[in-house]
Amino acid sequence: MRIQKYIITAAISLCSLFFWVPDLLAQSGGFAGSFSRMGFSPRGMAMGNTMTAVHHEGSYGYYNPALAAVSADGIQFDLGTAALQFDRQLHMLTSHFQLPPSAGFSVSLINARVSDIDGRSSSGYHTGMLNTSEYQVIGNFGLRFSERFWGGIGIKYNLANLHDEIPNSSSIGLDAGLYIKPLSGWAFAFAVKDLLSSYSVDSSGLYGTDTAPRNYDFPTRLIAGTSYQFSELWLISFDFETRLQRSEINRLVSDQNGAGERMVRKVISSSTRFARMGTRYLIHERITLRGGLQLNQPGDENQLQPSAGFSLHLPYDRFSPSIDYAIMREPSQLSTMHVFAIRLNI
Repeated sequence: MRIQKYIITAAISLCSLFFWVPDLLAQSGGFAGSFSRMGFSPRGMAMGNTMTAVHHEGSYGYYNPALAAVSADGIQFDLGTAALQFDRQLHMLTSHFQLPPSAGFSVSLINARVSDIDGRSSSGYHTGMLNTSEYQVIGNFGLRFSERFWGGIGIKYNLANLHDEIPNSSSIGLDAGLYIKPLSGWAFAFAVKDLLSSYSVDSSGLYGTDTAPRNYDFPTRLIAGTSYQFSELWLISFDFETRLQRSEINRLVSDQNGAGERMVRKVISSSTRFARMGTRYLIHERITLRGGLQLNQPGDENQLQPSAGFSLHLPYDRFSPSIDYAIMREPSQLSTMHVFAIRLNI
């Protein structure tokens, strides 16, 4: 019990230091690709998305490409969906393949949709119902350099269909990660996500103007995580994330000679920090419970984001199926999302 007290005390101290360091902060919303940062699968979301240093739940290269190197007896297959309010949909699919003797590969798909958007003209007249759809396809390759040191790299393809009269936007992004097990029970991990990911939106055809496409970069995510496995039944994990963001604003400035005003585009850089903690406990050979908590940036009125969930491991030897569920508050705190998935081992 003494070592458990030390671990919890150290985690709380790290969280305190994490939030007391001053920095230029910005709100986490309003940046491209927000659907891809909500999390992946009920297992990860129920634990507050603290999965960077956790491989005991299976292979989730979404959180850390190095986790694609996890050893598996068969092909892991997860199919999930989320019940959201305001006519939104979120779907997730992943599969993991073992590459003997010491590597693995996973393919994941995330799809987000918003339907029945009330389209209006500048005069306020109804013009029709609009829909948006975004996709992210991720391929992660992981390699076990040794039993204590894994590495991985991920390549993702981003595609957005925002309007019928706006060309689809696509881009290629990169992820990279490390997973280290220096001591029995302990694990540490580091991941860099969404390098180069962006949307390029050309709205000139929609508005009848001759303007250049505007680029909207995904925030670059720097994540450090640790986990400790007390026993085969109980695990606890912590993640610390910094997001580096760039945004463009247009300002009217007066000419020096006073002849008029001109529009100037300015790029603003900012950062946002998050701390997460999660746990899972196997209370029965057929039932696993999970819980998590995310602490958003200081000064955010929606600073706490709790989550919880469970898995039911069905009594069938074939495919070893399990049903996963998670409930969590969205960052805006406007609604609660319910996430369901089925896991098969083929």
